[in-house]
Amino acid sequence: MKKTILTLAAVLVAGSILAIEPVTLNGKFNIKKQKGTVALFSFDWSKTQVGSIDDGVFVNTPVPIDEYLQKQDEQKIAEGKAEDAKYVKDWPSIKQEAEENFKKTWNKEFKKGMHLTRNAAEAGYEIRFVIEGFDFGNIAGSVFGWGNAGGAIIKGYATLVEKASGAEVLHIDLNHVQGPGHFSDRIRTVLVLNELVDEIEDAY
Repeated sequence: MKKTILTLAAVLVAGSILAIEPVTLNGKFNIKKQKGTVALFSFDWSKTQVGSIDDGVFVNTPVPIDEYLQKQDEQKIAEGKAEDAKYVKDWPSIKQEAEENFKKTWNKEFKKGMHLTRNAAEAGYEIRFVIEGFDFGNIAGSVFGWGNAGGAIIKGYATLVEKASGAEVLHIDLNHVQGPGHFSDRIRTVLVLNELVDEIEDAY
C-alpha cells in the first residue's frame, strides 16, 4: 500500500511538472516595475477560432467566432427559443465589458507598474492581445465541477511595443488561460480575462 501511494504521488508530481504554463513571458521588460508608464491596450478577436481546448490545444475542429455565434442563434431558433437567440447581438457588449474589467483589474494588480489606457495620447507603449483560440466553457462543468471546471479558456499571444521606437519589448504567449466556472457565458468571459491578469502577474 505504501509503495502504491508513493507511486501515485510521483505520477501527480510528474503531471504537475509537465502541465502547460498558462502564460510565458519573453523579454526583459518588467511590467511590475514600470511605475509611471502607460500602455494603450487592445484585444484582437478578428481571427478567433472557437472550440473545446485542452492543455492549449483544440480537441475538436474549431470554427471562426462569428460562425460559432451564428450557429448558436440558429440552434436556439430551431429549438423554438428565438427569444434566447442573442449570441450575435450580445457579443460586442460582452467583449466590451470583459475588456473594461480587464483594464480595471490590471491597473489594480499592477498599481506600482505599467498602467493600461484607452487614450492613445497618454500612452508611451501599446499592448495588443491577439485571441487565437477561445473556449466559452460550459454550464455543466461550472455547476457540477470544482475549481476552474467549466470556465472559459483563451490562447494566443500579446505584444508590447514602445511607440517612440516601434520596438517590441515584451512578447507574451497565452498558452492556456482558464477562468473560474459560472453559469453565464458573459460572466465566464469576464472572468477569464481577469484570470489573464493574475497569470501574467504570477509569471514574474
